[in-house]
Amino acid sequence: MGCRACETACARAHAGVEDIEKALLEGVHMRPRVHVVDAEGHPVPVQCQQCENAPCMAVCPSDALQRDEEGGPVYTVPDKCVGCKLCVMVCPFGAITWDEPTGCVIKCDVCRDLVEAGEAPFCVAACPTDALAVAQPDELSAQKRRGAAVQTVHVVQAAD
Repeated sequence: MGCRACETACARAHAGVEDIEKALLEGVHMRPRVHVVDAEGHPVPVQCQQCENAPCMAVCPSDALQRDEEGGPVYTVPDKCVGCKLCVMVCPFGAITWDEPTGCVIKCDVCRDLVEAGEAPFCVAACPTDALAVAQPDELSAQKRRGAAVQTVHVVQAAD
């Protein structure tokens, strides 16, 4: 619905603030890692898709984009970022942005501490319509198979 609750929750969480009004009045630097964009009249949340063969990691000359494990989330190591912005240029989703005040790129890290603790990322938890979710490829495949099966049942029942 384009409420941007995901953006607000993300920016607030990564800035480490509870009271957003107070933070804004105090000039706290807040930047979301998820961005709601208009796609032909439809609001769509865009964030890092944690690509398997992440082009951002491949192109980074300073190893500022890393993974702890194979298939894990790609995260930024700000101290290593040299500001070349090559990752911004190669990201197929436009999910990496340059943050001038910090002199580093920022991107979704899937709130990895929360996910490791079994909790939902801030953007997912904040979404009032459940438009965002964290899912593994196997889970997505299983959901699609169930949906296709249900569709088949409905078609067969309609034909009877």
